[in-house]
Formats: sequence, C-alpha cells, structure tokens
Amino acid sequence: MSADATARAIKRSHKIIPALCLFLASLTTFALAAYPIYVIRPFREQTPAALERALWVLLHNKPLLLMLASLITILAVLLWRHAGWVARLLLVPAMGITILAAASSWINPYEKMFHPVGEPKFLAANVATIDANYMVIAVTLSGESRAYPILEMGYHHIVNDRLHELPIVVTY
Repeated sequence: MSADATARAIKRSHKIIPALCLFLASLTTFALAAYPIYVIRPFREQTPAALERALWVLLHNKPLLLMLASLITILAVLLWRHAGWVARLLLVPAMGITILAAASSWINPYEKMFHPVGEPKFLAANVATIDANYMVIAVTLSGESRAYPILEMGYHHIVNDRLHELPIVVTY
C-alpha cells in the first residue's frame, strides 16, 4: 500500500470514527429510554431492585435524554459537512434514534398499552376453549357468570362490563 493510500485510509477512518461514536451514543440513548419499558412489562417477575432502578430512570430520563438528543444532533450536523458517505450512513440513524428516544420518554407507553376494554365479547361456556391451566377472574351475579382470562387482563388491566344490566369494573 502506498503512502497516499495509507493517508487516505487514515483520513477516511478519522471521518468514520466520530460518526460511529455518535451512532453508539444514540443506541445508548435508546437503551436508556427502553429500559423502564423492558423492566416494567406484564407477565414477567420483577425484583424490587429492578423496579426501583426502572422507576428512577423513568422519573429522571427526560432531561438527560433531551440533553443527549440535542448534543448528538448538534454534533452530527457539525460532522455532516466533512463526512463521507459511510459516515453519513451512521449520522442519519444516529440523529433519528436519538430524537426518537428523547420523544418517546415524554410518552407514557403504559397508558397506551394498558387501555380498558369497553365492550368485551363473550362465548358461551360450552363453546369457549381455554386451557385448563389458564387462570381467570370469575364474576357471578344472580346466576349469570363471566370469566375474564388473566392473560388478556394482564395487557388491559381493566374491563368495563355489564352483568345483569349493572355496570361492573373488573381489574387485575
């Protein structure tokens, strides 16, 4: 390899390395935004320590993610002018991932994920097929019964229903 080719390769790597660092930093911001969602999810046992960490991150990640998104985006824009096409392929997702992570920290996914079921549909007991090992919440009122599967309740947490024309709320 000639001295010119070596110099070009070094110059190219000096353009790619900062872009790669920003891309890795953007993945870190994504991990910071996703950590509470990963820990606090249905049908998974959570330890008190993990919940405490996830709730701390959830309460404190907004300003940190906003600062990181601003910093990474500003640095990416400054690098853009002198970056080659490979570096730009790293800078675009770095900015996108970081901005998405910062924006997602302002959205409460649990409100979106755990929405009440307003008008549940039921099958007659002789038609319904459910594994004998599945747990249900059973409600009986004046001889009329309903079974709400725990697997379904784990995602919705609330079912607004009527039993004998009386409004009931089932929660898990």
